[in-house]
Amino acid sequence: MKMDINEFYNLVNSAASVLDIEHALEIFEKAHPHKIKWIPVGERENNVGTIGAAADPGRSIVERVTNGIDAVLELEYEQHHHLPDCRSPREAAVAWLNIPPQGLSELSQASRQKIADKIIVTIQEGDSRSSRIVTIRDEGIGLTPEQMPKTILSLNQSNKLQKYYLAGMYGQGGSSTFARCKYTIITSRSEANPRMGFTIVRYLDLPAEIYKSGHYVYLTFDDSVLQLERPIEEFPKGTEVKHYGYDLSNYSSMVGPNSVYGLLNSVLFDPVLPIWLDNRVHKSRHVIKGSRNALNGAVDEGDENRKGPELSHAVKMFYPNLGDWGRIGIEYWVLQKPDKKNPTPIRAFVNSQKPVILTLNGQSHAEFSKILVSKKAELPYLTPRLIGHIDCNNLSPLAKRELFVSNRENARICVVSDLIQQEFVKALKSDDELIRLNNEARSENLNEKDENALQQMRKEVANILHVQGIDSTLAIGGVKSGGKDKNESPIYQIPHKRTLKPIEIHDPPTYIKIMWKVGEDIPLYPGQRIYIRIETDANSTYHDANDPQKSKLNIINSPGVITACGSTSLNNGRMRIIYESNPKAEIGTKSQIRVELTRPGLSMLVAEHPIIIVPKPPVTNTKNQISLPPFDIIAIDPDNPMWNVLNWPEDSDKIASEAILNDGILNIYYSTAFQKYAEKRNKFESRDPALAASFTNRYEIWLIIHSLLLDRDKQTQDQIVSFDDNTTVENSEILDDYERRERCRLATISTIIAEREVLSSIPPTSDE
Repeated sequence: MKMDINEFYNLVNSAASVLDIEHALEIFEKAHPHKIKWIPVGERENNVGTIGAAADPGRSIVERVTNGIDAVLELEYEQHHHLPDCRSPREAAVAWLNIPPQGLSELSQASRQKIADKIIVTIQEGDSRSSRIVTIRDEGIGLTPEQMPKTILSLNQSNKLQKYYLAGMYGQGGSSTFARCKYTIITSRSEANPRMGFTIVRYLDLPAEIYKSGHYVYLTFDDSVLQLERPIEEFPKGTEVKHYGYDLSNYSSMVGPNSVYGLLNSVLFDPVLPIWLDNRVHKSRHVIKGSRNALNGAVDEGDENRKGPELSHAVKMFYPNLGDWGRIGIEYWVLQKPDKKNPTPIRAFVNSQKPVILTLNGQSHAEFSKILVSKKAELPYLTPRLIGHIDCNNLSPLAKRELFVSNRENARICVVSDLIQQEFVKALKSDDELIRLNNEARSENLNEKDENALQQMRKEVANILHVQGIDSTLAIGGVKSGGKDKNESPIYQIPHKRTLKPIEIHDPPTYIKIMWKVGEDIPLYPGQRIYIRIETDANSTYHDANDPQKSKLNIINSPGVITACGSTSLNNGRMRIIYESNPKAEIGTKSQIRVELTRPGLSMLVAEHPIIIVPKPPVTNTKNQISLPPFDIIAIDPDNPMWNVLNWPEDSDKIASEAILNDGILNIYYSTAFQKYAEKRNKFESRDPALAASFTNRYEIWLIIHSLLLDRDKQTQDQIVSFDDNTTVENSEILDDYERRERCRLATISTIIAEREVLSSIPPTSDE
């Protein structure tokens, strides 16, 4: 059977399954046995390692989308005669496509859709969930047949290495899609050339007795990619990459975290250009604008929430300076409270286990674990609601090289990642509104125990621990304060909570304050970074956190002692300034921080506060400084809103309790639905409600004791072992799972002990 290149292209282009592609190839190869060759991708026999480096098939699609965005920017670069000199894809999009510097959320819906027409991702049924047809089509610069082997069919070439206006650099990301499908059809046309080039990429097995592995190859005809001429209307300039047999089994939903829609928005967190997603499997079409722009209020046709997400709190991007490492941008959002229908609101935008996103050129390059929010920033009740974004575009080249790996899927464990995490945590911990929301989330819908009953329980816990040689009224091995009698029950004081009062805004403003105790110096040790709160009745236009030249607020440094490294935006009369003391500052040095607020036509407002350089606090001695914190115990069932706040599983047998240290109090939550507890409680309830109450009381006491000892062990480990933040992040899910299983085991033991204690207190009957 005869078949020319045009006929072959028609047959391949209309294929609806892997079998259709294989059928067309079989006919074409038989028709031209001496002209067809399969050439290794990248002209490298050993290309499997490079092509197969990506772990997630979804992220491989994103790499193809990034290539499409680069192609569009490359075309704009040529059409604008290489001017202006853009040093990033974001600058290029602003200069050549009129994208607002603040992002796609500032565009109208119609404008986003028009620009999105330049790049379209299409998903078709194919053979099954694990064998879809995925097409990425761009209207970019396109390629000539001669260019294809050295560009889209190459590996690790330097085509983009000097092109700062493009996101690509390593020359391998897009090729990772080859490993996720059976066949890839690549077609491209350059505006300057009437000829189209196309080829097919597949995996070719090699003789196992000679080669350890096969390799990826592409089809050639007469030693070139296949060439043909078609009307420009049939195939306009640009590139189409069509994958057959693409595995999307993990992304089978239409929207949400298990969907291509959710994947593209979370990984393309803040894309420089919008794209279309045409999902023909679910008969849906959406503009992909990135989760950041959705969080900032951008709404498009087909979005689930036509008004955008409901936010409890948001902080606009600000840029802390990290010295020689450059600077980062930090912003974050707190979503609405969780409920049974939506127990983890952030899942619509990011991976709920890793809600802190690090981006470079708008694409997620790494994610930090929720442990930064729940434990490091001490905001456990906001974990299902808080999303953080760290913009890494302004890091130094060295910092980027230290931090990021080439597959854009993770960050290296290094000093840069440690600094970034520390800065992000400081930003969260210094935000009074986050602290208020966290305390509010903890307090809502909880029935407080009777204080007398709670004090009695605390006293009994203290007595049991005392028998074991543990004094819960003071740090282990420390000195008792206040000279209290050792038999006196411990007094638990809830730490002071700063109450935020609304600030009435005036124009012109009338005051500015540095929020520190009057008459008390601000202590800093050499090299310390600190966020200082500022309050004023000025409106937000008085301070531009990202452009000091536009700001009416002037931050005065103290040379050689302390330097301002950035600030947050002014919002509702509140802002924070980031200060860093000189690492070489002498102990005892005194100076001051000063903030000036200019009022047009009026005198300047000034706020000052003294600072002092103090010695760095010594590392605590684990034997003498481990302490048992005050505690509360709270019972919750699956219908309690706190169940969702804590992100507990639906299977009640997989969770018994959880302890959260908040504001110095160890809050111990336990499930009333845990089977071992519920069965024994119901048994006592049927016999005598008083016995059931006694059983619950004894059960709670043993849960408290176990939780206090677990917390003490954690403190010991945290001080004995110097955990790197990123190491903790990487293992957080494993550690959390282990602790939950351990708590289920301890809860089972607690039911046995509590049951025996209750039964031993019951006088035997004549029948017993």
